[in-house]
Amino acid sequence: MCKNAGFTLIELFIVIALMTILATIAIPNFTIWVSNYRLKDASFGIRSVMQAARVAAVKERNYVVVSFDAANNSYIAFVDNGAGTGGTRDNQVRDGDEKIIKTGNMPSGVDLYKAAFLTGSRTRFNSRGYPTLMGSVYMKNDKSKYHKVILSKAGHSRIEKSSDGVNWSR
Repeated sequence: MCKNAGFTLIELFIVIALMTILATIAIPNFTIWVSNYRLKDASFGIRSVMQAARVAAVKERNYVVVSFDAANNSYIAFVDNGAGTGGTRDNQVRDGDEKIIKTGNMPSGVDLYKAAFLTGSRTRFNSRGYPTLMGSVYMKNDKSKYHKVILSKAGHSRIEKSSDGVNWSR
């Protein structure tokens, strides 16, 4: 008696149907996870640039500015020492050949919608590593989750989360 090895057509259709059902359930959850991961990554990127600016200010013995551009979803940290032709010291604008510490852009699906410091959308660290302007940077993802990075007087930053952009928690 010969026994045929393999799958029947019905068994194959059942496996394909099960895989389709599992994919239908998993894909929406995966897109939410990716969106939340990108927001978390952006928040850590903002914290990282603030820490790098703080360290650079001490190392360079000069002001280091971190400037946020909500319109372009980007940020830049630079030494505000007026280096190079046309550079002006302590004007909180990168001009001349002032050294760039770090730059970055928000990942796809993340909006840097507000940077609120005492005098606008930038802060700076003095030569002792303390910020002269405290405030927060606000971000949201395309799934309506919010994060803000808060910069304290001591130069430390922390991340808070919200689901509505109004009520915040750690």
